[in-house]
Amino acid sequence: LFSGCVQDFVYPEQMVAAVELFAKHNVEMYFPMDQSCCGLPLQMMGEMEATADVARQNIAAFMDEEVDDIVTPCASCVSHMKHNYPKLLEDSSLSKKSITEYSSKIIDLSSFVSDVLKVQPGDFEEDGKKTTFHSPCHLCRGLGVEEAPKNLMEAAGLDYIAADEEQSCCGFGGTYSAKFPELSEQILNSKLDDIERTGAELLLTDCPGCVMQLRGGLKKRGSSIEVQHTIEALNKRKK
Repeated sequence: LFSGCVQDFVYPEQMVAAVELFAKHNVEMYFPMDQSCCGLPLQMMGEMEATADVARQNIAAFMDEEVDDIVTPCASCVSHMKHNYPKLLEDSSLSKKSITEYSSKIIDLSSFVSDVLKVQPGDFEEDGKKTTFHSPCHLCRGLGVEEAPKNLMEAAGLDYIAADEEQSCCGFGGTYSAKFPELSEQILNSKLDDIERTGAELLLTDCPGCVMQLRGGLKKRGSSIEVQHTIEALNKRKK
């Protein structure tokens, strides 16, 4: 399990939910303590040398673990480690085999639960709660993952209602929301209008940064819509 910074320091309950669901499905889990940030925030600030250092640290942390998959609840972490690590470390002292093996094992949490664990409706206590989904940019465009979250919502017995702008950005974008707050707020408000039109009671997403942005925006509006990471909704309903 690769934590990512936001789960580690802001939303540890997302990590707890992943661990509990893994245990329910007999996953033998490892958590290397030497892992660090994925390095994407550093790259976005142009700190390429530091980004490469972090990449080397993470690969070294997992190098001796005989694992089939490296799972993380953050789509941005997955996209960065899968696509950018091989480019960042082209001239690294690490072997190309080590880099390729690490990147090839990285998988987002929804794809892992849907496609590897292959959860079924009988695994969950269904309640039919009206639910919509926000697809993080790095999930739908960075990784091309579209069906896995929908499969999970169906398996968990949630009443999935598609938003018209499901794949539109929420305006968070890491440091974007801090550097361009006015633009970020406009994007967020458009997103929230679209979500509220669905009539959903529950909003799920696969990015902790998006959770922060959407939850804050809905709270400011006084909305009763609950925002969760997909893994939290699944774990809450597991039998």
